Amino acid sequence: MNDLKHLYFLTKIEGLGSVRIKRLIERFGTAEKVFGATAREISSVENISSKTAEIILSAFKEFSSFDDEFSRFKEKADKQDIRIVTLSDDDYPDLLKKIYDPPIMLYVRGKYSRNILNNSIGLVGTRKPTDYGRKMAEQFASELSSAGIAIVSGFARGIDTMAHRAVLNNPSAKAITAGVFGCGVDVVYPPENKALYAEMLEKGLLISEYEISAPPDAVNFPKRNRIVSGLTLGTIVIESDIDGGALITARTALDQSREVFAVPGYITSKYSSGTNALIKNSQAKLVENIDDILVEITSGIESIELDLFHGAAAPKKPAPVLQGNEKMIYELLAEQSEPMHIDGISEKTGLNISDSLVTLLNLEFKGCVDQIAGKRFKVSN
Repeated sequence: MNDLKHLYFLTKIEGLGSVRIKRLIERFGTAEKVFGATAREISSVENISSKTAEIILSAFKEFSSFDDEFSRFKEKADKQDIRIVTLSDDDYPDLLKKIYDPPIMLYVRGKYSRNILNNSIGLVGTRKPTDYGRKMAEQFASELSSAGIAIVSGFARGIDTMAHRAVLNNPSAKAITAGVFGCGVDVVYPPENKALYAEMLEKGLLISEYEISAPPDAVNFPKRNRIVSGLTLGTIVIESDIDGGALITARTALDQSREVFAVPGYITSKYSSGTNALIKNSQAKLVENIDDILVEITSGIESIELDLFHGAAAPKKPAPVLQGNEKMIYELLAEQSEPMHIDGISEKTGLNISDSLVTLLNLEFKGCVDQIAGKRFKVSN
């Protein structure tokens, strides 16, 4: 609680953005210790000038009068059941922490835990989708959530809303949907999504880096997009104009070394000019179904598991009790002396490629199967 107060105070100091605050925390360990440092020590931090160091220490002279403002801030959060997750907290999202400029504070409502978005995909697109775009958004969001992949989007009109609703309406969903706001997490924007907000509050996740009750200023939304891509293993773009906001998310994903996928559209439609350009310029992988995505992100899921053990191999666990398709594929792979290609698995089991990949992904989640380059799979050691 004490460090939250100091951290919140840091965010109030003019000229300190998320990158500088991140570096200060990395250098001194906690926000409280920043204010206990000398100006010389603070200015030794990268991109912190002597003038900025003096501004920080000068601002701290007013810290004692900050009690009332902080109390109101905490009371407002508690009253609305808003959870505050800081960059220093153990339950801050692992993937988001790895980007260049992670939010210092996240305001969260709904079902949250540290790992709930580890296996997730961003899905973004135009606010004015065609019937084709709506269908694709619903199909990809529904099928991925059935495979245990959470869907993250921006809660905007159009494709974002379709993606969120598809997960919530999917009775087979094994993962949640999360909306990232460009305003306060307690502000329903757009207002016509009031019912969607209420449903996501109960069944999904609502996230913002902006203060409670912050209005939906236009400048917030492009910055918000880096969180959509930063939380996820990759981002799917479905229908976007060449200068659409969804392309900003695609660019931030590329900057963060995350996967970018694009659903191709009609060459005569301006709503597909952006997605088609991503494919044409080799900035995104053309995807026609979830198989194209699952093949790319399974290695990312493995790297997350390793990260949780600080780079060391996860301890070996006994194979869980398996049933149905999982048991059939696991037993087939256990009989092989070499990794088996997905085509061979499909042929031997009689399952189509899509069902095979979904089942293999579930087995990877359970630590039973590893994927090898070239769409080959083997039983985990």
